Amino acid sequence: MRIFNAIVLTVFLVSFISCSSEEEMEEFNNQDENMEKVVERIKAYSPTKISADVSNLTYNQKKVIELLVKAGQVSDEIFWIQNTPDAISIRDSLKKSKSESAKIYLDYVNINYGPYDEIYGSERFVGDGPSIRPDGGNFYPTDMTKSDFEKYVVENPEVKEDFTSLYTIIQKDDKGYKAIPYHEAYADKVEQLAKYLEEAATYADNVTLKNYLLLRAKAIRTDEYYESDLAWMELDNNDIDVVIGPIESYADKLLGYKTSYESIVMVKDKKASEELAMFENNIDKFEARLPYDKKYIRETAGKGTKLQVVNVSYFGGHGQQGTKTIAASLPNDPRVHQAKGAKKSMFKNMMEAKFDQIVRPIGNIILEPKLRKYIDKEAFTSFVTLHEVSHTLGRGYVYGKKDVTVASMLKEKYSFLEECKADIVGLWNISIMRDLGLIDDDYVQRTKATYVAGLYRSIRFGDEKAHGKGNLIQLNYLMDKGAIISNEDGTLGINDEIFFEVVGELAGKILTIQAEGDYDAAVNLEKDYGNVTERIESNIEKLKSIPRDLDTTYDFK
Repeated sequence: MRIFNAIVLTVFLVSFISCSSEEEMEEFNNQDENMEKVVERIKAYSPTKISADVSNLTYNQKKVIELLVKAGQVSDEIFWIQNTPDAISIRDSLKKSKSESAKIYLDYVNINYGPYDEIYGSERFVGDGPSIRPDGGNFYPTDMTKSDFEKYVVENPEVKEDFTSLYTIIQKDDKGYKAIPYHEAYADKVEQLAKYLEEAATYADNVTLKNYLLLRAKAIRTDEYYESDLAWMELDNNDIDVVIGPIESYADKLLGYKTSYESIVMVKDKKASEELAMFENNIDKFEARLPYDKKYIRETAGKGTKLQVVNVSYFGGHGQQGTKTIAASLPNDPRVHQAKGAKKSMFKNMMEAKFDQIVRPIGNIILEPKLRKYIDKEAFTSFVTLHEVSHTLGRGYVYGKKDVTVASMLKEKYSFLEECKADIVGLWNISIMRDLGLIDDDYVQRTKATYVAGLYRSIRFGDEKAHGKGNLIQLNYLMDKGAIISNEDGTLGINDEIFFEVVGELAGKILTIQAEGDYDAAVNLEKDYGNVTERIESNIEKLKSIPRDLDTTYDFK
């Protein structure tokens, strides 16, 4: 059902590039058997305008946002280069065509940032090339395997640091392979991006924001991000915030090393941010009560962890590809966590749009009737906050090895395991908050019901996405252990008696895998629980009428 007709796809690109007349293109349009699938898949993304109110900002602040958006658009273009080798050539070829079919394909190429479907197993849906997206995207030679990489590094140990860097691409040369820093590989665009940041800094009246933008421009030019990450954590009394540069490694499915360019331009919602004090004040209590061997528990979850609610003015690059995120926990550098903590940003306008269009409708279909009244927007946004807080919990370095990061040991398994951890530990923290008297039983019930509906929201992203894979593991585990009950009619219930016991059990497994840097255990967990089973597929089928995600555009007024 999900396999595209490879012959039709090849015919499309050949026809598309070589057609010399409208008649030839029209003939192709009539033959295009793949069009119906693409049209249906576009419908899975609900067109949504995301707005941020900037009416209370000064002229200078609005100018900062305008320039940050321009910088973000450059970051966006770099990600087009990074994602797949032919993403830009296919996009630009489609733009040149006057064909109606080309316009439809272009819509879907723009959603996916290339010719591979982010939800449906990274399958190619247009153009001639590998039928499945190369795991290494355009970060590595397309024919390079994981074993090729590891063998070359073992045989040439002097290249290890450059090859495993988060900020290099790998290319072939006459000696075998070479690493090229991002600031050299994308030199022209890097310089353009940095100049926009510097220009934005000239309009920034907030001293800490000005300092950060200047340091970020320097970092973009050098691929040395530690100093600017610290400055980002030191932002104070700022109405505007921005995440920009190479951030997450999800697109590197080969080894999980290489980070993708993205940009998030944000306007703070100060009133909503002030309401997050309860989470900030209890982070160390959450750390102390993690459900695994006490020897792994740190004295503190990190200094200066900050929570903020923001409205998004612009998403670009990796953050805009396919399914859109609703929150972020950054920076990813464990050194920054130790020195300054981390910043958790909740994207209010994105969360509200997704809850209204996706989460509530899902819950009204898959939950048993008595649970549907508990589906709740406040519970959804609070759980997203706990998810981000929980990224800070547990170990960033392998136990007993202070210089070995968990990410380096778990490699390509790290991303989905970390997302799974943030969810399941966040859910565990609901039980901790209840035990501490911070929330009541009604709040707990609303969170559990909304959580189960939310699992299906993310599973529908596809198991190629870290969030989708992480949620599959949670759903399969909780169902297998009887914490989530599958009724005869296919609806889902919750076993309140054992629910948090099972949640704690899974949280403990994941936290231990990370603490030990146990790659094999991560592989086994994915093998046992990271699959779309028949019972899950049947529920997904019931949700066809509900958007999988949003196709977003942005404005700020």
